[in-house]
Formats: sequence, C-alpha cells, structure tokens
Amino acid sequence: MIKRFLQIVLILVSTSYFSVAQLGVRAGLNFSSMKFEVIGLNADTDSKVGVHFGLVNDLPLSDAITFRPGFLFSLKGGKSDEETISTSYIEVPLSFIYNFTKEDVGFFGELGPYLGLLMSAKNESDGDIKEGFESLDYGLNFGLGYDLGTFIVGANYGLGLANIAKTGDGDDTTAKNANVSVYGIYQF
Repeated sequence: MIKRFLQIVLILVSTSYFSVAQLGVRAGLNFSSMKFEVIGLNADTDSKVGVHFGLVNDLPLSDAITFRPGFLFSLKGGKSDEETISTSYIEVPLSFIYNFTKEDVGFFGELGPYLGLLMSAKNESDGDIKEGFESLDYGLNFGLGYDLGTFIVGANYGLGLANIAKTGDGDDTTAKNANVSVYGIYQF
C-alpha cells in the first residue's frame, strides 16, 4: 500500500514539474582518462578525445535551483604510449543547477551524481575487452556554465568513484574514469 502511494505521489510530482520543464538536446566533447592502481602503484592514462550526445530536461525547483536529469551516449577511455582504451557508456547525469542570477540568462554552477552503463570496451591489440570491466560506473559531476536562454554552454568534470576494473580473488587492481566535458544544450 505504501509503495503504491509513493508511486502515485511520484507520478503527480513529475507531472506537475513536466508542465514547466524544458527539454533540450545536449552534445559536446569528452576529454577522458583512466586512473589505474596496481599493487599500490598509480598509472594514469593520457587524455582521449570522445563525444557525448543525448537529451536533458530542466525541471525548476525554485528561482535559483533547477534539476537537470539527462540521458546521454558517451565515448570515454584513455591512452598511453602502448595502448588506447575506448569505452562507450549510456549515462544518466542527475545534476542540480544553481543559477547565480534570478534572470533567464546568466552563469550557473552544477553538481550531481551520474550513473553509467558500459556498452563496449576495446583496445587496439586485443579488440573487445568488455569482460575486463564492470558494467556499472558511477561518480560525481561538477562544473560551470552560462545560460543564454534557448542555448546553454558549459563544462564539467566527472570524477569516477566506481572501480570499473573487474578483478578476481586476490587482485587489488582498481581503475576509475575521469572526464572533462565541454557541451552545448539547445532547449526547445
């Protein structure tokens, strides 16, 4: 009964926000790397350029705060002198936007978690290496941007918190994503 009630409340709240929500298309560049730790030694990859694109939805919570969930396809990875790793994710960023001005245009800050579902992982020498990675990635996004009205520009840093290296017993290898995104959003 309580579960059913909470579902109804969630639907009603979502519907009321949907009437003032603003849908947008987001696209941009990723500058991603991977941070490895093997037997206490750190080995970070160099930055690899990728793209991301998808949909976002601005849901105003107050004059200054907006909730911006999204659904993105994102190419990440990292490269070193020996190898380039290319990964692709379906990501769901759940950002809270703080508008520094109360007007329709101006600077904003963003902060929130993200979830990522691994779609593929490849390198040049072995091809498909998806079995060596965990399916789920999660972390924290934070950044700045400028709202021009129907067009928004921004940049954020995605700090990976999940160990994405699939390890066996006794293996203490860790790998985490790190990503700088530069993006534009067109709202309609």
